[in-house]
Amino acid sequence: MNKFFRRTLSLFLAASLACSLGLSAAASEALGEDLSSRDIQLNQETQLSTNVFWSTTYSDLRTENLVTYTPNDDVTPIVTFGSVLTERNTVPAAAKALEAQGWRVVAGINGDFYNTGTGLPIGLAVSEGRLLSSDGGYYAIGFRKDGTAVLGKPGVKVTANLGYQVDDGTGNIVDLVRQLAGVNKARVSTGGIYLYTYDFNDRHTTGNTEPGIDVVCTMEDGVLSIGDTLTLTVDRVAEASAATSIQPDQVVLSVNLKSSDYFINALRYVPKGAEITLDVTAASDEWDDVEYAVGALYSLVESGSIVSGLPSGANPRTAIGQKDDGSLVFYTIDGRKSGHSIGATMNQMAARLIELGCETALCLDGGGSTTLSVTEPDELAAKTINTPSDGSSRAVTNQIFLVASSESTGRLHHFYVNADHAYVLAGSKVNISASAVDTNFIPMDRSYDLAADGGTLEGHVLTTPKYGGDITVTASSGSKRGETTVHVIETPDAITVRNSSGTITNSLTVAPGTSAALVASAVYNHMALKADQEAFTWTVSGDIGTISDTGLFTAAAPGTGTITVSAGGKTATVNVTVSRLALKTLEDFEGSSDFTDGSGSGITFQPSAQEVKLGRGAGRLDYILTEDSGYTARWRSWNTLSQVKTPYTCLNLWVWGDGSGNQLDFLYSDGSGEELTMPITTLDFTGWQQVTVEAGSGFAARGIQVSAGEPVVYDDGFGNLITEYPNTARAGTVYLDQLVASFGSTVDNTVPAITLQADGGTLTGSVSDGVDGVLPRSAVSVTWDGYPQDFTYNTATGAFSTSLISDGLPHRITITAKDASGNIGRASYDVPQSEDWVPAFSDTQDYWAAVYVDYLYTSGITTGYADGTFRPNQNITRAQFSVMLYRYLGLDESKYADVKLPFADLAAIPEYALPAVRALYTEGVINGTTGKDGKLYFNPGNPLTRAQAATMIGRTQEKGYATVELTFSDAKSIPAYAAYYIQTMAAQGIIGGYTDGTFKPNNNITRGQMAKILYNLM
Repeated sequence: MNKFFRRTLSLFLAASLACSLGLSAAASEALGEDLSSRDIQLNQETQLSTNVFWSTTYSDLRTENLVTYTPNDDVTPIVTFGSVLTERNTVPAAAKALEAQGWRVVAGINGDFYNTGTGLPIGLAVSEGRLLSSDGGYYAIGFRKDGTAVLGKPGVKVTANLGYQVDDGTGNIVDLVRQLAGVNKARVSTGGIYLYTYDFNDRHTTGNTEPGIDVVCTMEDGVLSIGDTLTLTVDRVAEASAATSIQPDQVVLSVNLKSSDYFINALRYVPKGAEITLDVTAASDEWDDVEYAVGALYSLVESGSIVSGLPSGANPRTAIGQKDDGSLVFYTIDGRKSGHSIGATMNQMAARLIELGCETALCLDGGGSTTLSVTEPDELAAKTINTPSDGSSRAVTNQIFLVASSESTGRLHHFYVNADHAYVLAGSKVNISASAVDTNFIPMDRSYDLAADGGTLEGHVLTTPKYGGDITVTASSGSKRGETTVHVIETPDAITVRNSSGTITNSLTVAPGTSAALVASAVYNHMALKADQEAFTWTVSGDIGTISDTGLFTAAAPGTGTITVSAGGKTATVNVTVSRLALKTLEDFEGSSDFTDGSGSGITFQPSAQEVKLGRGAGRLDYILTEDSGYTARWRSWNTLSQVKTPYTCLNLWVWGDGSGNQLDFLYSDGSGEELTMPITTLDFTGWQQVTVEAGSGFAARGIQVSAGEPVVYDDGFGNLITEYPNTARAGTVYLDQLVASFGSTVDNTVPAITLQADGGTLTGSVSDGVDGVLPRSAVSVTWDGYPQDFTYNTATGAFSTSLISDGLPHRITITAKDASGNIGRASYDVPQSEDWVPAFSDTQDYWAAVYVDYLYTSGITTGYADGTFRPNQNITRAQFSVMLYRYLGLDESKYADVKLPFADLAAIPEYALPAVRALYTEGVINGTTGKDGKLYFNPGNPLTRAQAATMIGRTQEKGYATVELTFSDAKSIPAYAAYYIQTMAAQGIIGGYTDGTFKPNNNITRGQMAKILYNLM
């Protein structure tokens, strides 16, 4: 048993059920195709109906809310207004005031049209039988004490016997009688005599601004009511130039001095103390017993027919109609809200009221004033159930309410059961509420069973099945029950997808690593279904990311694809572009950095060129693990290291492992002050390895830690706790290189692509990277013969151009590009020589490498012999090569003058070669070889092998260029020390093999071959 008490007034009779969703009751030729209908009995003989239609003319919805009321002893109609006639209130505010007086507000709508400047109603106003405002010649509806109503033109007249007699012009003495122009209406200059009461405005004055005659009277006997007489005593007669004050027991008769003497003199000569009688009559005595009344500007229906000549224009509307049996329809239709309700013309509303059975109907104020508030069966207080076009309820001059007693009888009558959505997509959840209602339509505390004939009901949540149909949910206790129906739609008519801003979308562009929330909605028969995101099926194609069952898309790698959402055979597709987002270099370890600027405990961290993965430098960690430190060494930076910011979530890092088995971690803080560790990798490998750390956005490393790992603590069996650390190496060296912020575990180990095209005097092309996309200009360089050359670059497309103007001699242009991960791409273009170009040496006239030889010669990198020959096929010695490479690199001799060479054969090095050897040794280009005696020799006169030449040249380049697998037939004979350099220079086109498919690594390199390699290196 569920015990559920909602402090609500549940007013739905069990016999008529809580909700009826049949469509036939709402059929309407006036408003369009009927889509849905919902009826709720609010109280005795009082029912709320909400109906939705489809206008085929406007291809939009119309939504009406109406209350059908049959006069009865339990529900009473009343009219409310502010404390004075000019005060305006919203319908909800007026309802709240009635509830504060102890009433249960069954329903309430806005009333008469009014002057927007003054707030005065244009027509009749009667409250508790008192005439507050005359009808102005307009229509009105009046309510009697028994709830019955009269609709029409009341024709209210107020006749004043002014308490003195005059000659009627024929010698007869008669009482002076005048018909009043209005009660509590704005005085018109030539309008006649007006009556004002204390209720007129909040200043309690006549409100006049022009001179006139005011007769101030005290009320003596009777009431200002239709069919009654009010007797007054004249207090004073004054010519007033401004508004005259009125006391609660007073009234004022007033005429403008611009009016005719017929009215002016009638008041001017009223004697002080005279007795004035006011007789109030209507065109029919059926208005005599009206307790409440409100005016209406237009008559819509008379004798069951539409009144002709009604204004056009579709708007929100409010009306009241009367059926032949005396029952009333309080009617509203929303408007100015495409997708909810476009409104109706007066003719359409009139036709609709006739469809509802009305013989007579009047049009009340509409537009932004249209409001309907009701107290639903599971609510304590009234609430607005329509959708006002202004976005909220407008303050209006008066309101019409149906009220009832709020006292409980405590005797169970029925249960009110309600679903928060009547039409739902199959698989969605619906919240069910239920409440016990007593015989006086007041909620009560009573246990009940809640059951559903379909789906799964857990507590008050109904999970609908994946197939369509109607589900009835019933609350019952003994013979008392109540039920509601949930309509489950398996196949919607259409599915749409909205982005996070609520805009319908069929395309989405996101950055890698970021997420985008999508919301699917479904429409059936022009109506929006309640649709949980889990009720749809979400899929992604194109390997661009993942999507959750609630529509949260998380982008991964750049690219294009689609998101498809489906339900019941219907689908919607969103085209997705995951934009190229460049990875971000956080640290390249080229010299001093935020990492190396710090201090350590058991560890040193310094720049190094000894082991380098990318560029020319790396970070070197030398550590010693001691027992005192818990076999942990820490390096803490003096600076806050680069932070991983959205959309980046990962760190890519190259680590040169020492095979120690120790653990390498980042040190960081979460803001609590405690130093924490983020694992990088276990050092169980040797050489370079790239690792990715899922750090999360906002992560900022503050240092590096090397440790043996977590110890094991155990009892030795004698009550002693033994701490045993993993048996790892207690000292070692680790290198770090190229720390990059990434997303979605994206790594980039591919060099940027460069295209070239010569056109006349211009070289054009483009630079692009498979991960970073278009690179910034700072990542691109152009050289002419190794020297920087100006170029234009489009940072949006990666297109570039540079000049090809030449002197007719051999030249080379090279474009180099480096991405955020340190990968370097390059492409070169050989500028054609002029037709009259002649090689400089006599023995290179027809030589295959003549262009390369000439370039090196004119550049001062190499020289020929005195006989005018170059001797290109002659082997080159190690000393000769050192000089050529030294000149090629343009190194400064003075920088290396004090360098002490370690070679045992230092004396054998020719004097001309010493500066070159010192410089290349210092830069790590040459190392020498160890002789049988254990000494280091340079061997300056020895010929240089192709493998040795490739190694020495390769060491001059920064690392990061592409590499290729060596496919030479003799690749196995390439020494290990030279393999990497041959791989990368072969990939760059700097070095190649022979036509027979061999490389011949141990063959001596010739002067001509060397010329080509150095030229290609440009």
